[in-house]
Amino acid sequence: MKQTRIVSRLVVIWLMFVLLACELSAAVESTQTDFYVANNGNDNHPGTRKEPFKTLARARDAIRTLKKNAQLTGPVTVMVRGGTYRLQEPVVFTAEDSGTNERPIRYTAYPGEEPVFSGAREITGWKLYQGKIVQSFLQEVKDGSWSFRQLFSAGERQIRARYPNFDPQDPRYGGWAFIEQVTDESKNPRVFRYENQTFPRSWAKPQQAEVVMFPWYGWVNDITAITKMDRSRNIIHLARGVKPDFMSLLAGNRFYVSNVLEELDQPGEWCLDQQTGTLYFWPPNGSVKSGQVTVPVTDQLLLFSGTATDPVEYIQLSGFTFTQTLSPWPEQRHPNFHAPTYQGAAVTLENAEHCHIGGNVFRKLGGDGVRLQDACAFNTIAGNTIADVGGQGISFATTGEPGREYLCGPSWKDSEKLRQQSKWFPRVTGNLVSNNHVHHTGQIEGHGAGIMVWGLNSVENVISRNLVHHTPHAGITVQDGFGRVIIEYNKIHDVCLELADNGGIFFNRWFVIEQDDDLKKGNIVRYNLVRDVVGCGAYGKPRTPVENPKAGGKIWTPYFTWGIYFDNSPINASVYGNICVGNTLGGIFFSGMAAKDVVVENNIFAESTVQQMDLPRGGKGNRIRRNIVYYSSPRAALLKTSKGESIAECDFNVYFQTAGAKLKVTGIENDSFLKWREMGFDIHSKVADPMFMDFENGDYRLKADSPALALGFKPIDTSRIGPSDRKEE
Repeated sequence: MKQTRIVSRLVVIWLMFVLLACELSAAVESTQTDFYVANNGNDNHPGTRKEPFKTLARARDAIRTLKKNAQLTGPVTVMVRGGTYRLQEPVVFTAEDSGTNERPIRYTAYPGEEPVFSGAREITGWKLYQGKIVQSFLQEVKDGSWSFRQLFSAGERQIRARYPNFDPQDPRYGGWAFIEQVTDESKNPRVFRYENQTFPRSWAKPQQAEVVMFPWYGWVNDITAITKMDRSRNIIHLARGVKPDFMSLLAGNRFYVSNVLEELDQPGEWCLDQQTGTLYFWPPNGSVKSGQVTVPVTDQLLLFSGTATDPVEYIQLSGFTFTQTLSPWPEQRHPNFHAPTYQGAAVTLENAEHCHIGGNVFRKLGGDGVRLQDACAFNTIAGNTIADVGGQGISFATTGEPGREYLCGPSWKDSEKLRQQSKWFPRVTGNLVSNNHVHHTGQIEGHGAGIMVWGLNSVENVISRNLVHHTPHAGITVQDGFGRVIIEYNKIHDVCLELADNGGIFFNRWFVIEQDDDLKKGNIVRYNLVRDVVGCGAYGKPRTPVENPKAGGKIWTPYFTWGIYFDNSPINASVYGNICVGNTLGGIFFSGMAAKDVVVENNIFAESTVQQMDLPRGGKGNRIRRNIVYYSSPRAALLKTSKGESIAECDFNVYFQTAGAKLKVTGIENDSFLKWREMGFDIHSKVADPMFMDFENGDYRLKADSPALALGFKPIDTSRIGPSDRKEE
């Protein structure tokens, strides 16, 4: 009996040891591993807080070693100390650098510090050239292995010597010259005559200069080298025709010429002579201090490079600043003029899944801020500030096969051809772009949008609660692809500042594939605030009235834009609960072509210049109901439309012309609203004050006795629009 009790106690003790061993094993398995990186570190160190690594690449390699030796037993955090880390080439993460859901790999700023990843190098060896201009010799430039369009002094982008000079008082619409006549009669001309007395100085090396221009009808921007300049006839010969080929130069197009040494005539300007490898600069503060002048050398900083079958997964980036990358424009331009450049984002996720880019700052870049490229899924881009970038703020793109990605006109009604084209694009699923502040994009590529989605099969990708403003192109653009994109709760203002035929939220050639369960759903645009979509054009004659031209009437703005714009074949789209105020050609437009089964419901469209809603003149099954339209200009129309079967329903709306002017429906006989009603539309709609709480001060809530509520309008919760933790700027 005594022996039995001893055995029992031994069994209990043994079980206790087993349980303790299991707990210790579990603790080991969940152990957090930390590495540290610091500017004063050493890559031969162990990467501890006291003995940190020097580079991010070394920390990446240390994690690879842990994984290879089966020593990665828990999440990994790499803390990067404050300071500037200069990269000559991107740090590349492949599938072998992936984490897992249980063991993510996190690269983050050390608490309270700001690590900065810069793609620039310091310029030294300055010598006096003449006056206050200094010069530095760069062998790589002379050898042809390095060229750049940006120079920074004390972190600020400087002006490349140009004529006409940059106008700080009117940076967008001042400082332009204009084409007087296109003298080359070819399809894509390379020769034009500029207006008399445009350039007061002779240039010794015009072949070192470039023409920066907005050709054709102002849809795109281009930069083209000069081969010859004939001052006696006011003629410039270009190295190539503008791109794309069909957007040729027109009389009246605006341009300036940059990188001309003779035009380096004020502080802060610079010029690069690639023939001699000489950089010229007029320091804004009179002299060049050590570490002050920097020039980009790489167009990418961090690259997550997976494959469709072996993606990069579960890596997080937070707390970093990314700056001063090389511009890829126009050398890396895509043949489709809507597309982002082939490469050139500070952080690129290529075939990545479950990665998180959050709480970072992207500023003063040559290309895009963040790009999701090819088959990305379930990634999050959130809480970042992206400002003063050369291209797009955030972009979705596909590498694809050059030239095949353009969805051409005949395919709009050819379902078989659409299915074939869809096979060329990657399937991009469940990514979230949210709570980002994106502004002042397109600083070099003059049609850089705030957020761009291009050339992919989209499965429930969401763009939500972002603040986007001061862009030359659209606030958010979705172009040349298939499937559903959800755009919701974004705040967009002061966009389309330099282009025409554009929108605050812009869709173009985006299709559904009815035979595909993932791609048969239409786009959703809901609960966005879109105001002050401006537009800009400069060519022969404007297509629409212009109330406030610039440059003596040569630049037209506001011009030819809409708040929410569906161009070319919107299908099964829902536009619900949006507020569009102060736009140009209307708060909403979905063009003819193949517009089908689009529902525009419960929106507020107010104070557009020309008309308030621009309804389709083609397609079928489109419904416009329970919207509020509110405007004050007696010259503006209520609607623009035409006879036809494109509109299945337009009713239960509230219309109010605050000055009591006649309601006009452009495109109907005598612009008559009564005739419009005789056609069977707006029978139940009310012409009455919708009774906003305080429209003039941006309070779009409705009073309890609003006639819109009686017609079924649902209140819009504006508190959820825009970033959740940021103030309006």
